[in-house]
Amino acid sequence: VRQMFLGVAFALLLLAVVVPNSLPITTAAAMGLAFMLALPGLRIGPGFRTLLALYACTVIVTLVYMVVGGMHDAPQNAEIQVAAIYILSPLLWTIIADGLLRQLGTDRLIDWFAVLSLLCALSVALFFYLYLRYGAAAVTFFFEGANVNLNEGFAGATMHVYGSLIFLCGGFFGSPELIRNRLMRLALLAMLLVCALTSGRTALILAVPLGWLLGLLLTSRTTGRRQKSPIFRIIRYGLPMLIAVTTALVLLQAYTQISLSTVLDAVSTKLASGGGSARVQMTRSLFAGILANDGLGSGHGVGVDFISDTVHPWRYELVWLATLYRVGILGTLIYALPFLLYIVAVIRLAYGRRLPPRHKFMFCGFVCAFLGTNTNPYIEAFVFQWMYVVPLVALSIEYPMALRKSRE
Repeated sequence: VRQMFLGVAFALLLLAVVVPNSLPITTAAAMGLAFMLALPGLRIGPGFRTLLALYACTVIVTLVYMVVGGMHDAPQNAEIQVAAIYILSPLLWTIIADGLLRQLGTDRLIDWFAVLSLLCALSVALFFYLYLRYGAAAVTFFFEGANVNLNEGFAGATMHVYGSLIFLCGGFFGSPELIRNRLMRLALLAMLLVCALTSGRTALILAVPLGWLLGLLLTSRTTGRRQKSPIFRIIRYGLPMLIAVTTALVLLQAYTQISLSTVLDAVSTKLASGGGSARVQMTRSLFAGILANDGLGSGHGVGVDFISDTVHPWRYELVWLATLYRVGILGTLIYALPFLLYIVAVIRLAYGRRLPPRHKFMFCGFVCAFLGTNTNPYIEAFVFQWMYVVPLVALSIEYPMALRKSRE
């Protein structure tokens, strides 16, 4: 059963990380099978009980505001999706992650992430090759209605895998030492950087410097490290970054017409404009809705005047504001509580110099992915929820009391 579970779990991660949303039915089936195979080995210890208690609180909020949404004429398919994404999927991912981390271990799982990162980079290269050579019809497996923008030194593409890469870039640029082979380390960092710079996605591009900066700040607070001077740490973590950046820029210069200054200008312009005109209008409309319901919440499945997605008019890219509009201030705090407790627990471990490098990786990836939820609703897609569940489960297994008391 153990080998079967690990095989199914790897297949699930392959589908969810490398080709998310390409095979949704197959991914859901793999998720269901992995869940069933994880149940026999489930051990409900103190850490898992804490996670279940926090999960139960979010379920109560979800059920209450599904009723509120129904009272405000929320569509039935919206209610079904909310139940699947907010109730069913997080529970499945939590149990799968618990089984995977207990049987495989966090360090070994990070090795899996390194392999999956390589496959993600190769999938991006394949996407660009097929699109530029054969057109959008050749890449429908990766993205329906795909588009590539290669104008005036800028590069951008529409791929679901960029969501996974936000976590992976944050994690590996924050903890490059976990890639044990030095050649593999530099090659993978360079490939991840090329993927980020050619994505056109602000959240992914920013995940590289943010992950690196978080890793640099936390490295002196990790376990198993001799005390080094700040200059030594900057050299140790800055040198791989410098080599990766140089390699990536050489590759881009040799084989493309992409300009780093153009890409960075586009990112800064988008940040300065609040994410673009559409997101500014979305922000205003959501704020108006929040003020209209007095911060009490309008219910799940209920939208505002601005429509971001004509197929799912109740969904918005600005997840933080959308959540505040749907479930109010109190509901938002309850939804955010597991993540806030996780962040506090990691900071406490770092302050006491008890943070293992593996949890530094998880934390750097999580922070980048969590911030990314305010640009795209990754957390509302079941294929991306592993980014938000795995770090919490990993910490709760190794530090069972970390999420509920100040000291173990």
